[in-house]
Amino acid sequence: MKYRKFYYMLELPFIEKKTLSARVNLPASKSISHRYLIIQALAFHNAITLHNISDSNDTRLLQKALMCLGGEVNFEDAGTPMRFFLAYAAMKDLRVVINGNESLKVRPIAPLVEALRQLGCRINYLEKEGCLPLFIEKGIDLNCESVTIESEMSSQFLSALLLIGPCFQNGLTIVSNGALNSQPYIDLTLDAMFKCGVAVKVEANQYNVPNAFYKASSSLIIEADWSAAAFVLAWAIARRSEIEIPDLSTDSKQGDKVSKLFYESLGVKIYANKNTNSVRVLSGELHLPKHLQFDFTQTPDMFPVIAATCAYLNISANFYGVKNLVLKESNRIEAMRENLAQVGATLHAINDNELLLNFVVPSIHSYAFKSYNDHRIAMACSIFAFDKNSTIDDALVVQKSFPNYWNLFFKMAYES
Repeated sequence: MKYRKFYYMLELPFIEKKTLSARVNLPASKSISHRYLIIQALAFHNAITLHNISDSNDTRLLQKALMCLGGEVNFEDAGTPMRFFLAYAAMKDLRVVINGNESLKVRPIAPLVEALRQLGCRINYLEKEGCLPLFIEKGIDLNCESVTIESEMSSQFLSALLLIGPCFQNGLTIVSNGALNSQPYIDLTLDAMFKCGVAVKVEANQYNVPNAFYKASSSLIIEADWSAAAFVLAWAIARRSEIEIPDLSTDSKQGDKVSKLFYESLGVKIYANKNTNSVRVLSGELHLPKHLQFDFTQTPDMFPVIAATCAYLNISANFYGVKNLVLKESNRIEAMRENLAQVGATLHAINDNELLLNFVVPSIHSYAFKSYNDHRIAMACSIFAFDKNSTIDDALVVQKSFPNYWNLFFKMAYES
């Protein structure tokens, strides 16, 4: 099937294919890419070589920012790169304005700013207190030895401090206050640092980062992205599938590898092929529960695709650990509630940290999904093209993390 080049509104005709078979190349992990790019920038003479860096828009924005020595840097909607760069720029004593689009301006930043101020940095908010844009008037004092960070809103605050920790004259002790969500992302940070010569000692909520130089014994190859893989695994529950995914590791430290366990629980078979460094996905007969429970505290980015999968399969569910979903690129609870309503699924708030997914009889003949300027919402909703004719209001939003998503989707779903 030939399909027209998309710009904004994307039409997804009902997918008539009964089986899916393909080799799917996923983007490199942007979470790992961002950590290694900061480490590379801090390494002596940038003496770390990286291969297979993510080609996402988020990553490109960070790469551009790391070449900036002053002026203004606009991170558009890229939350992780903005937070990592803020700590990096404060450590480098750069006189820089950090800005973003309207969605980024309302995302939390104050806990990281307060921690950097503890370290001697002077940062001024230029519009609204606690929000972008901001200006670094004076960098941090590298003679400081300790800092406390409020980490409950985002693990990225702690990761940002960990990454610059080795640059302090006597190392840096970081105390994390509050319940730490998304622990796998901290583990990913610690693993990247360790692979580049810095071993952080962790004692409960205290992180002792030594004074050290980042270095690597060999070139670093960035693995494929489990966050992206989750959407491909969703295809496998919609049709009988045989899919090969290169460069994806079942031994990965990426937290979103939890998607493997989720889809395996539904009957999808996922095998690691060590000889080819790939993962093979097979689906045929599924084993569907009537009801399930899932806690998103540690892996909040999995909410859109798992909620969409449950709705597609008419599986009711209790979802826990959802309170920080309102702080993402969109309010993901409201975005999925609105989108799923048309497929007959209802999301009820039990409290601020728990949702119940239930069903009513859908009454419409086609679906019109809104992305809410959120890449994960758009990709999650694409699964419903296996059910009815669908549209996505903004196809380009996937550039943030998975630029080639629609090309792969059309090739898999419509081409013979």
